[in-house]
Amino acid sequence: MEESIQESGIALVELHKGLTLERCGDVCGAIVKFQETFTKYPFPSFISSAFLGLAEAYRNGNNVMRLCILRVTRQSRSHLDKITNFEEFLKKIFSVIHTNDPLARAITLRMLGSLSKIISERKNVHHCICKGLDSHDEVEQEAAIFATIQFASDSHDFANSICNKIATLLKGLSTQLEIKLQLIPVLQHMHADVEISTKARDILMDLLPSYPTQDFVLITLKTLTLLSSHTFVDIPAQVELLLRYVRCDPRNAVRFNAIDNLNLLANRAAHLWSNKDINAVCETFHESTNCLKRALLNVMCTLCSSSSIVPVDVSPGSPLLNLCSNSMYDSDIMQSALAIKLQTSLLSHAFRCNKKQYQSIRNQTIDGIDSILLLLIPLPSNSNNERKALKIILSALQLLCDESGIAEERIYEIFFTYVYAESRVEICSDMSRYMLETLAAISTNSHFPKYLFEYKKKLCSMFLEVCSEKYADHPNRSCITIFIFVILCICDLGSEKSSIFTNSIIDSIQQSSLNHWTKYQIARQAFRLGQHGVARRLLKELCDCVTSEQHHFWISGLEQLAMGESTIASCFRSGGAPVSWPLMDSNITKAVGHYHSGISILMAAVTPNRGLEFQCEYARLRRETLQLHSHLASCCQIITVKPPPALSKGVLEITLNEKLGECIKKFHTIDVAYSKLRMSSFDCDPTTLTNIEVLQQGCSIMAFAIESLIQSSGDKSFFTDAKTSIFFDTGYPQRSDVFSKAIKGAFEKISSLIEEFLTKEPNKFTQVCTQCLTQCSAVILSVPISYPRYFFQNLQSTRIGLAIKPSNKTAAIQRGTTTDPYRIDAEKRLTLKVEGVIQRDVATSNDNQIQIDSHKSSNFLAPSSNKDVSAKRRFREVCEVKLHLTVVRKYKGNHKKMQAKVLMFCLLFYWYLFS
Repeated sequence: MEESIQESGIALVELHKGLTLERCGDVCGAIVKFQETFTKYPFPSFISSAFLGLAEAYRNGNNVMRLCILRVTRQSRSHLDKITNFEEFLKKIFSVIHTNDPLARAITLRMLGSLSKIISERKNVHHCICKGLDSHDEVEQEAAIFATIQFASDSHDFANSICNKIATLLKGLSTQLEIKLQLIPVLQHMHADVEISTKARDILMDLLPSYPTQDFVLITLKTLTLLSSHTFVDIPAQVELLLRYVRCDPRNAVRFNAIDNLNLLANRAAHLWSNKDINAVCETFHESTNCLKRALLNVMCTLCSSSSIVPVDVSPGSPLLNLCSNSMYDSDIMQSALAIKLQTSLLSHAFRCNKKQYQSIRNQTIDGIDSILLLLIPLPSNSNNERKALKIILSALQLLCDESGIAEERIYEIFFTYVYAESRVEICSDMSRYMLETLAAISTNSHFPKYLFEYKKKLCSMFLEVCSEKYADHPNRSCITIFIFVILCICDLGSEKSSIFTNSIIDSIQQSSLNHWTKYQIARQAFRLGQHGVARRLLKELCDCVTSEQHHFWISGLEQLAMGESTIASCFRSGGAPVSWPLMDSNITKAVGHYHSGISILMAAVTPNRGLEFQCEYARLRRETLQLHSHLASCCQIITVKPPPALSKGVLEITLNEKLGECIKKFHTIDVAYSKLRMSSFDCDPTTLTNIEVLQQGCSIMAFAIESLIQSSGDKSFFTDAKTSIFFDTGYPQRSDVFSKAIKGAFEKISSLIEEFLTKEPNKFTQVCTQCLTQCSAVILSVPISYPRYFFQNLQSTRIGLAIKPSNKTAAIQRGTTTDPYRIDAEKRLTLKVEGVIQRDVATSNDNQIQIDSHKSSNFLAPSSNKDVSAKRRFREVCEVKLHLTVVRKYKGNHKKMQAKVLMFCLLFYWYLFS
């Protein structure tokens, strides 16, 4: 960070030199470089100095330079709140507003509009904007309108004060029509109170009959819709107005614009729609053309998919259900697909109201999907409408699957007995890629892998076919191979006997012409889906196929972890025979050894850019869990060696309490360690957090089992109370994955074992107790461990860095490190300036990285308004960062440490929290 500070100082000098050049073109070239430099050096001191230089150039330069500065300012709005001496910056910019050049005033008005988020309450700026609206120069007036929109969105006081002015201009005959079109969107921000919003709506409603031209109607309807969505007032009236234009206006542009506005209201204010509004949409649907029907179905899908909507009437014969049933079998494929999507959205409402009606709607939807697939599969997939319809249907399939498994079983039957039967669909076609991706998503969240196990022969033949040289050059081969492999992994989880991953299946992967990256992706999926034997063989092949030493260590470490897990899993592939505990104990010892080797090798793969803290800690906790299971087996063996006849009852209780009590404490310790890992892994995706919680629950269940066996002999109600304290989150519509279900099943099985134990005779207490404990341990170990996504790749990365001024780089070089105490000379330097930078890297769908910088300094504490598209992919946001300083004073070679009394050395970062 200190090196970045030094580089930013050099860059600032170069930028200021560029501003002093004589030629205008050279100066403009230097100005446009500022925005890139702001991204590279986002420190507040650098931003402040650079913007002051730009403000000086803006005041003394020509209009071309001002346009360049305006462009840089608009592109760097996220950095404006870092300007520390903002008054001086604004003073230099604002001085140009009083010039006689209307173009300079117009540029300044646009500049002020770009600064609206931090000067929204400046009354002198409000006054200048009002004057600009009265200007006779068209360019200046348009700039004033731009500034008006920006300030009205950021300042309620300005919106209230400007409302009458806007109304006068809109009603005035001297105002040009083009200017009125630009003024209308200002009224969407008049939502500070009910009175001003009602006045704005009345003004807009008066414009509709007065200006019936298409341009005016389009922009007025849009503004009315946005105003209603902001105020949540007059939603039914706005829906009625928009439906009237859909029915009565002959212009298609107006109709589709009205439907787009309905979709916006359905998205933002679904909870304010009533059943009367929904029935009105259904009536309009029957009176519309096919294109309008598709658009209206989109509106209803948006409305019914919202969780905040009022209860929808899904009783038999309701208008909405009749609309769906009539449209699902329409000749228009897109209309049928949208009707299926709409009826799928109604399932959640039917589930809350009537379970029988829910089952009826679900079965009707599956029948509709079956019929439309009969039409789509024989058709070529070159048409865009057919592709869109297929994607809509496949997305609806994922919503159909619930806890009952009925829909899931029907879906597998449709795909494997018809779609992929008799080669109706080419295995590597685009249509096949869409369908296999959907099947992989459904099966990953499946609660019933046994339904998929019925089609293992078909899946194996499909996998061998795609691995063959027949599709060696096909562009879809890699992703389809991965999708089928994922489905095979889930299918294997439904097998209680031998694994379906025979040597022929694994050899087909190793001997295929798939590239090494695709094979690594397959191994990674095997890790995530509990197929560690497959991952071990693939990684062993890939160890010598990498170019860097770190990658070799990474893959070698993964291979050792896979060997450890496959050693444990081999105990449970015995065709239903009971598990041999001596063999299990031996395999656990081997697995712990593999984990020791794997963690050591992973630590050798650490690089400055990739610390692997999460990976090593995750593997370490798994190793400690296995060691504790081995320790539990040893305790049970010690107790079994000296049965009750050889021990008195008191000595027996002491032995049990000492040995097993120690195991309980260790299981609780690992439980707490998993909890800390969840809290410390800031950039984990939600699936990874769930995965860690599953492992944490495994430790909690074992502690619960041991404690129940010990305490229930004296307290019969202890087991019942402890069982109710184990909580598993369930419910509709979100389903947990197969591993979450497996840990729930393990808990139920352990509970039944404990209940069975409590019914045994007291004189067989020790033997039955140790046998029950070993069975509980085997049940937990039989749950396949799924390595989470964050173990291999992170979807977001958050880094916090601090920079200190004045720089102490020379002393740091002499010490050889920058982590030692920061030394200052008290006679020369009495003040330190600390600047903080938070950088986030958010991965996109094409595996590229978009870097988003969000920075705050200790001298300006304001919320960030950097709303980028990738914010939807973030899982956690920084809320607060505290910096604690400790002063170390040196007295004649002795160091004395004392807590610093600091006023403004507490660095706080405040951010918007995204749900």
